[in-house]
This record gives sequence, structure tokens and C-alpha cells, in this order.
Amino acid sequence: MKTSSLVPLLLFALIVPECQAFLPPSNSPRGRIGGLFSQPFTDGRNSGDNGVPPSDDIGHLQAWDGFEGPTLLASIIRKNDTDAPSGLRGGGDVVKGTQATLSSTSSYWAKAFQSFRGAVVKPLIEAKKKVANSFKSKEVKKEEELLNQLKNMPIQRVVVPNSTVLPNEVIQLAANRAGVVGHPLQSTSIQSFAKSLKEWYIRKGYILHSVTGATLQSETGTAIITVQEPAVSKDPVGITFCKEMVVDEETGNLLTFRQYKDKHQNRRTLGFDKITKADLNTTFVPTAGHTRPNRIASALGLSPGNPFQWDGIRWQQIASSGIFAQVLRATPQPMQDGTVQLHILATEAPTRHLEYGLGKSLYTGSWEGELDFEHINLLGGGESLGLSVRRGTKDAEPSIRLSFTDSKFGLGGGYDLEVFSDFIGDQPEEMQEGELPPDYDHDSILDRKGATVRLRNPISSRIVRNSVASGSLERTATKTGLHETIGSTTLAVGPFVKRLPYDARSSIDAKCSLGTRLFAATSTAEEANALLPPLKLKPYTSATATTRQIFPLLASFGPGGRPLILALKHSITTATPNLPRHEAKAQGIAHNIRGSSLNGRVASALTGTTELRVPIDIPVVQIRQDTNVVFFGDWLFAAKDSQSSFRRKSCVGVGVRKSVQGIPLKYDLCYSSDDGKFQSAFGLGADFDF
Repeated sequence: MKTSSLVPLLLFALIVPECQAFLPPSNSPRGRIGGLFSQPFTDGRNSGDNGVPPSDDIGHLQAWDGFEGPTLLASIIRKNDTDAPSGLRGGGDVVKGTQATLSSTSSYWAKAFQSFRGAVVKPLIEAKKKVANSFKSKEVKKEEELLNQLKNMPIQRVVVPNSTVLPNEVIQLAANRAGVVGHPLQSTSIQSFAKSLKEWYIRKGYILHSVTGATLQSETGTAIITVQEPAVSKDPVGITFCKEMVVDEETGNLLTFRQYKDKHQNRRTLGFDKITKADLNTTFVPTAGHTRPNRIASALGLSPGNPFQWDGIRWQQIASSGIFAQVLRATPQPMQDGTVQLHILATEAPTRHLEYGLGKSLYTGSWEGELDFEHINLLGGGESLGLSVRRGTKDAEPSIRLSFTDSKFGLGGGYDLEVFSDFIGDQPEEMQEGELPPDYDHDSILDRKGATVRLRNPISSRIVRNSVASGSLERTATKTGLHETIGSTTLAVGPFVKRLPYDARSSIDAKCSLGTRLFAATSTAEEANALLPPLKLKPYTSATATTRQIFPLLASFGPGGRPLILALKHSITTATPNLPRHEAKAQGIAHNIRGSSLNGRVASALTGTTELRVPIDIPVVQIRQDTNVVFFGDWLFAAKDSQSSFRRKSCVGVGVRKSVQGIPLKYDLCYSSDDGKFQSAFGLGADFDF
């Protein structure tokens, strides 16, 4: 320390004499400064017998210590005070004495300058503030008083005046949870309040809404929260259609996949191998589309001017409804007027399909070929128009159905319109060959023609998740020209699925039909086809209920890790005596068991099926591992009508299940109690599941 550095200390001692109380204690009769060097010097170098350096060696001690401040202060005391502190007179270790001196000096200076700041600096700052306040205007002083008042003013209530979707209950609950009401306006509480509102926005689908600011109304203690709630544009949805094309590696031109395939096929030599789509260089280019944006907007519930609300579940159903082959992007975009539009970038699926198949007739039980044509997205809203033609090898005429379907993109609602002409070919059991049938009930039914309307989910999904109501009007004809008109309504509900322990599940569905038969009360075709023949009504009712259970016995069975499953199915059906003959025959075919002969007409039946499905892995890498061996047992109780007794049937057997090119095939070998013989059966379709 230099000599000039002692000036602030001397000034401080003159201004505040009480600062001496902070100096270290000392036994020196001349003052307390000597207490800084109370530790003795133990090094006797250049010292006398008592270890104290002589006066002419003070400079050497300063250079040896290397600490200028304490040494110079010791020199002053040594030269001007014959009664030096005891610490300077004694011998000892010089290094240890220097360390103690530095520690004491640091504590001393810290306390000294702290006292100086409290006694001099702080009063000067306060005086400066008073002088500055004296020059402030009344308006500035009033604003500062208002700010100080707002800092301590407790909030009485919270309002969000510019929100159109936030319920008042949600606002108050969020304010109470964040601690806004009853406390001064603070950033932490407002942030917690804004976080609660944002969580509510997202939970309700308002993904673009947010809190933007907060102000306090001093007169009423009301916190005014402002939010941003973007509205839907006048065009809620915009769609950019595109298609994927191949970039020719030789010319750089864009080619369709068919064009590129033909070009590659023509130039195939030993140097050109077969290529796959994944190996091609493709790009997307704009194109025209059929889907109407307003139908997508209606399905999503987006209306112009309303707050933008996103429904992820609805969008997933729309995207998977079959109208889009691939959705590349679906994002809300801001418009120039501040509104929001949902923009979709997607490729459309092919609209026309032609398929063929093989199945069994519902009314004859015989095999028949089927040809189906379908045009999907017919009107740009997911509608489809279908034409189906079926015919068996022994059928006198084909069965034709023309249908129009609007599934509402797989969402709740929708309808089906269907016009049909089905070949029935039902032969009366009591008719003898060559005998003229006396009436309709004993004549051979040739076909049925009519129309059906189906409404999907006519019952609110909050009450019943799945329901279908249908109305049908048809006219049947016999070989001799007799006709009968049938009108019916049907309500089907379910399936109602319930999860059981250990990944088991159960379901139940039911169906009830009410109808009436209207026919001419005559015995000849001439009388029945008269202008006003006498008519007769025969109402009827039928009901069916089915339960299914799936129990995984082993979660992993075999190398493939597929489960071992026990499956149960039970069904009951009943009808009144006036059930139409072709409907009774259809019930007999639907409720038959494997390996048994046809039941004929059935009015009431009770059936049950038990299956043990054992997965089998075929040691072939290229084959899909979906083969199952099924051990089954079926039983049946059926009655032709209310006057007949129940007939019992049962069978046990084993079967194999395998899909070939996506077509599920089944082959069963069983022993039937109906005739006591082994029977084999081939079928199409997967086993029941849900």
C-alpha cells in the first residue's frame, strides 16, 4: 500500500470517530493500529538479539515480505514511536506473521468501507432522490403513486372479455388455482393462469388459441385477460391435389409409373434387372382432384367465422376413409385477413374398382360367382356407387344389386340406398310335381324385387355407439305369377364390446324386425292380377341376438409368438308364424352347423360354437405365417315353426385356416350326428372375431 492510500482512512476517522470500534483490539498504549501486527516475527535474519529488526533494516523487511502496505505501516510506527507494538518487538516466524497481518487487514478494510457507505454514501443517495422528486411534475408523481398502488392492490376478479369459447367457470377455476384472485398482479400467477387456459384450449381442440396479455383496472381491481382466438376462413379447407411421377434418369422427363414400366420392359436385357418402386426417383406434381373441400370442412365441423377447432379423431377417420391414397400434409395456415384455413396436400385414391369373387347364396345355399363394380368418391364427398351381379350354376336368372352409399367419411351418420333383384328359387316342400299350386304359400317362389334404405347411427352415439335402422319394400313372384308385397323395418344395435381380464373380450349384438305381408286373398293368378283384388295382411316379427367371447389361453404359442385362443359363439333367433318363406329359409341357412345338410325353413333356433385355434408356423421364410389348426364343436336346436318340435344337431371336427393372396380359405373335416358320417367342407372367409 502506498502512503496516499491512507488519506481516505484518515478522513473516515475524522468524520466518523466511532469507526475505531471496528479496529482490531491491541495492548498498545498509543492506539489500536498495532493490533494489526500482533503476531511475532520468528525469522531472526538481520535482527538483533531480541529478534526485532533494527531501524536501518526496515526497508529490507519490506522487500523480503513482498507486501508493501503492512510493512510500510510498520516502518512508520517503528520510526516515530519508541514504544512500538509488542508484535514488532518480539521474535518469531516472519511468514506466519505476514499471513495473520493480511487477514486482519482485509477484515478491517471491509468493515471500514461498509461503515463509510452507510454513513456517507446512503445519505447522499437519499438526498439526491429528494432533490429529484422536488423537480417532478404532478402528473409524474401521480403516475408513480398509481404504480405503487397497483403493485400492492389485490385482484378482486378476473375477466376475459374477448373470448367466445371460454366458459366463465373455467376462467374462475383457473384463476383460483393460479392464486390470481386476492393477491397483487404478478407475472408468475398470470403465467400459471395462462397455462391452465392453454391446457383447456388444447383439450377442447382449440390448438391455435392462446393468452396474449393482462391488464389491471385500478378502480375495480379487475384483471382483464386478453386472448387470441383465430376464426375459420371463409374457405375453411383448401386442398392441393398431387400425383407421384417418376423422373426418367436418362432424359429427366416425368413419366407415370405405367409409362416407366413399359419403357423399362422394352429395354430389358441382361444388363437391366427388375426394379421396384422403392428404387425409383419420384416426385410429386400438382394435378386435379374430385374431393370437394366443403365436404371435408363439414365433416370436421369447420364453419366460416367460428373459432378454429381441430378434431384429431375425425381427421384420422377422414384420412383413412379411402378417398386419399396418401396425405402428405395437413396444417392450419393463416390468411391475410387474420383467419385460418386448413390446407391439405394429398394424393387421391383410384376411384373405380372392378372385383370378382365366389360365395354362397343366402337363399339357396349354393355356390355362386360374383362380379362387383364400384365407383368411389362419386360426388366428391366420399360417396360410392356399386353394382353387383351374382349367379349360381343352377340359378334360372342372376341376382343384381345397385347401391348408392354415403358413409360420411366413416363418421357417425350416413345412409345406403339399394335396389335389388334376387333369385330365390324356393320350392315348396308339400308340392307334388305336375300339380297346380292352389295358393301362394304352396307355390314356388321365383324372385324378389324391391328397394332398401339404411340409416347409420339413427340413435345418438352417446346412448348406443353402433346402430343401423333400415326400411325395405319388396315384391315377390312365384312361377305361376302370384305376387306378394312385403314391407318391413329393422333395427340393429351393436356390437357392444367389453374388455375382460387377461386380454379377453366379449361382445353382444341384436336385431329386431317388424313387417307385414300384403297379398291377394285369391287362389288363382288371374284373380290375383285383377285391378282391385281382395287383399290380406299378415304381420310378423323376428328377433336375433348373438354373443361372442375370445379368451387368449396363452399369450405366445410357438415360434411365431401368436396366441392360443379359445373362441365361443352363441346365437338365438325367433319369429312369429307369418314370417315370409324366403326369410325363414335364409334363417335356416344362417343357423346351420358344419358338415350338416340344409335345415330348410327355420322360425326359431339356438346355436352354439366352440373353437380352439392353434397357430402353426410353416418353416418357409417367404410365406405369411397365419396358418391355424382349429378344433371345433357345433350344436343346434331348430324348429320349422311354432307348431313344430325342436330338432337337434351336433358335430365335432378339425379344420385348417390359411390366407392365399389375401383370400382367407378354410377346410373342415367333421363328424356329424345328423347322419353319423364324416363330412368335409370347403369355405371362404375368416373365423369370427371382433
